[in-house]
Amino acid sequence: MDYKFKRRLGLSLISSGGLIILALLAGWALEFSIPTTNGPVSVSLSTGGTPFIITLAALVLAVLLIGFGLWSIWQERAERDRRRAIVIEVRGLRDTSGTPLVDAVPANVIGRRIPLLINLRQGQDGAITNPGVALRRIETLPYDIANHEGGADRADVSFVLGGLAPVPLSFLVGVLVDDENAVMLMDWNRHQQRWSPLDADDDGNRFTVSGLNAIPQSVDEAVMAVSVSYRADLAGIAAKFPGLPVIELVLEAGGPDAHWSEDKQAALAKQFLETVIAIGNQGVRVIHLVLAAPNSVVFRFGRIYDKRNLPAVIAYQYERGETPPYPWGVKMPVSGAQEPELIR
Repeated sequence: MDYKFKRRLGLSLISSGGLIILALLAGWALEFSIPTTNGPVSVSLSTGGTPFIITLAALVLAVLLIGFGLWSIWQERAERDRRRAIVIEVRGLRDTSGTPLVDAVPANVIGRRIPLLINLRQGQDGAITNPGVALRRIETLPYDIANHEGGADRADVSFVLGGLAPVPLSFLVGVLVDDENAVMLMDWNRHQQRWSPLDADDDGNRFTVSGLNAIPQSVDEAVMAVSVSYRADLAGIAAKFPGLPVIELVLEAGGPDAHWSEDKQAALAKQFLETVIAIGNQGVRVIHLVLAAPNSVVFRFGRIYDKRNLPAVIAYQYERGETPPYPWGVKMPVSGAQEPELIR
């Protein structure tokens, strides 16, 4: 029985019990219905010429309805108090307080909201000038989560994740949160200037994958270029990783707003994971990952990246004004690496 129904049922039962008592006191005839999961049940009562035993039974029914209604509301509130929704917001690109993610969590996320802010801002709007400092801040995330969980049963804890941060740091957050917990992803809607859930319809567009068949057998490293919001800079990739094979995942109908469907993101993540597995099966041990995607997509891809069975991965930051335009990256704590590492 869901939370909204429990509350609605409790209020209806209390209201019905109260009406019965009023009817008994005033000698009214009364007809009402009680909601159930199988539909409403109609009840008719009248005190006019009614034997005492019937009146007494009606009074007992009224007291039971009110009592059960109060119990249902109390149970609903107790369950809400027990449940926790840990809201992880990563701030790293806009040097402003903005709108807190915790204030935008939809009402259907059950539980007491617990904000967990990862503030990576360094005083320069739109840029991370010292990625090493930001990296050390993110490394504490698993401990922060454990503190906020406070020993609660895992079934009573859910997560909401959103943010605006450089790709390597967002991917790392996804890796650290991983896919063992229920996580709702949200993203910043630049048009509406607010946080939004991924509630759009799936348009059916998927990645076109190329380059898998061109990986030489003797190559240990490869580049994986993923284009969702914008097309990855292939010239910059060639300058940064000369001689390495490039596997491309391109969302042909992509754009800055091509990611607002939960089902579509899940399907794209499946393609991403299947491609990583295929690259690893061809002997590649290190993947240089270039992602042009919104933060929610980057978080999702980081969450599904298997920590043990996939190749090592380094996610890179794109800076258009740099030569080459990938000045730094983060090696993820996967494939035997215990801690993330800044790569320049």
